[in-house]
Amino acid sequence: MNVNQKGEGSKLVTVDGETDLELETLLKASAYILGTSGSSIVYKAVLENGTAFAVRRIGESSVGRLKDFESQIRMIAKLKHPNLVKIRGFYWGDTEKLVIYDYVSNGSLSCTTAYGRSGSSSLCHLPLKVRIKIARGVARGLAYIHEKKQVHGNIKPSNILLDSNMEPLISDLGLDHLVSRNGAGYKPNNSSLRFINSQRSTASRDGDPLVPPTRPSPHAPAASTPYQAQESLKSLKPNPKWDVYSFDVILLELLSGRVLSSRELVDERAVPAGSAGEETDTAIKGDMEGKVEAIMTCFRLGFSCTSVVQQQRPSMKEAVQILEKIASASSTECC
Repeated sequence: MNVNQKGEGSKLVTVDGETDLELETLLKASAYILGTSGSSIVYKAVLENGTAFAVRRIGESSVGRLKDFESQIRMIAKLKHPNLVKIRGFYWGDTEKLVIYDYVSNGSLSCTTAYGRSGSSSLCHLPLKVRIKIARGVARGLAYIHEKKQVHGNIKPSNILLDSNMEPLISDLGLDHLVSRNGAGYKPNNSSLRFINSQRSTASRDGDPLVPPTRPSPHAPAASTPYQAQESLKSLKPNPKWDVYSFDVILLELLSGRVLSSRELVDERAVPAGSAGEETDTAIKGDMEGKVEAIMTCFRLGFSCTSVVQQQRPSMKEAVQILEKIASASSTECC
């Protein structure tokens, strides 16, 4: 563990056993805003040696003690999987809390696909094999989270990051336990760390924001979004089936090439499985030769997992098994 202090009660702590990071080094980093999320803001911090991190600056934390904050970070950091973003450390100060992650080069799924807000970003740029690869990776990551008796609770395109090989990494796991749940937006503090304070109005070099504005914590009453299971609005106890619902909305959107509304999801559940192929994105229909049944299987999985009755949704482990079978069906399969 590497601990550095700056002032009374301030600490920079690395928790992964690998990263060697000094506070003064972090202070000298160049920072570029990637986006905001509720009461926090995310930066790309580039150190003098070229190493890049994603730094989430928490405007107001629901955790009032260093010991509790560190315990929560270490719990999240112990969850290690190829499809989860790694936490490298955190900074604790009287007026400043930062969480330090690996920087993921290709941004989020929301910026790469039809979720993106720039006219040049579209699902049409993603071949079928890449879409299935993304779905399978997210499924693997969620299955691992559930295996460890955890629930993400806020799966959506902006929380799925893509590396240089288009492998997905799930981000923001455990964030709801760290940020304030009072619904307030991010408010910078005048006594903020220098490197962030000096760059807070700088636009990202990487195009669209990594983390667009998001809904409040799923553990508190909030307005519904298409990625949110309705029962999550009524329960304070997170359930893995919330993640199953969210995952399969994203799966259906990857296949259809468009963002689905809550009303459409209700209507789509009535669509017979045999006609689901008609919903496939026209941009990937050229990839469908010999793979129609695989695509139909993915649609059936999506429709079953968005059931309004959570007990009728399969587990993420079952979803992974289905997607793995599609991958191994033949040497010419899409993924």
